[in-house]
Amino acid sequence: PRHAPMLGGASTSAARSRAFYRALGVTGLAIRTKPEWDAQIVAALLELLPPTGRVLDVGCGYGRIAIPLAERGYEVAGFDVAPNLLRAGRREAARRRVAVRFDEGSMTELPYPTGVFDIVISVWSAFHELLEDAEQVEALAEMGRVLRPGGRGVIDGPPFEAATAAEIESGARHGPDARIVATIIAGRRMERFA
Repeated sequence: PRHAPMLGGASTSAARSRAFYRALGVTGLAIRTKPEWDAQIVAALLELLPPTGRVLDVGCGYGRIAIPLAERGYEVAGFDVAPNLLRAGRREAARRRVAVRFDEGSMTELPYPTGVFDIVISVWSAFHELLEDAEQVEALAEMGRVLRPGGRGVIDGPPFEAATAAEIESGARHGPDARIVATIIAGRRMERFA
């Protein structure tokens, strides 16, 4: 696998995502979803997860999934690369009077002891913002490391679709095997791994 260059302890993808979400902000991120979609994601997760446990939400953003899980009795830690989103999550958790721990960093270097979570989730394309093979392997290894033996891990993201010739020609798909998808979100370029 290719190795991702590191910038100040964070991977290239982490630095790219941090800059993107700093510019996009909570409002820009929130307009990409709807409360009913978030409720559907939480409902789908609840069908997959045990009824209780310690949850790590990797790529938690402003807590749109972490906070509802905490409201349902899970002990939740949210982890994200974007400090502005984490601040918004802390404010919202306090407003809703639920305890959620929000920590900052790259998912390739989780700051938690081995085997402390019953459940590790990464939903809504956060994992797919890792563009290098080595970053993906590191993140999966870290998520597996902090998950207790027999725990449950859930990672979701957009379904794979092969690149079309037009996407490759326009630059909307590039990289090895045209696996990098470039889109414009609120006027800002975002890339994810397909």
